[in-house]
Amino acid sequence: MTKDFELSASENELSKLMEGEISIQQFWDNLIGDKDAHYTFCRSLASYYHDDGGSPEVREFTIADTKFDKETLSGSLKCSFKVYYFFTCSDIKNDKNDYLTWTFKIDNTTNKIALAGEEPWIIDN
Repeated sequence: MTKDFELSASENELSKLMEGEISIQQFWDNLIGDKDAHYTFCRSLASYYHDDGGSPEVREFTIADTKFDKETLSGSLKCSFKVYYFFTCSDIKNDKNDYLTWTFKIDNTTNKIALAGEEPWIIDN
């Protein structure tokens, strides 16, 4: 099942994006520089791994391969990140690097960005 969430963007940053004053990569870099947006994104990334056990946590990530269509106000981006697992009962800590692709759509009237993550891999034994 895909994961989705919403972020708020400043009207000023959206205006700069639409006027071509900043690139879509700069827009995302500025947006995730906000503490609340960064936290929301980390939690959304970690939510893909809750079924793996071990209290997964994502603390940092990078955004790359950003694409944006001004006509449809939609695009995509790739997040690279590290998932930290904490198995408290056995005092085991583990981590792994991963990446996910997200699509997004900007609502220019509300300054909200709706993001939808890719369909996660399911291992069926």
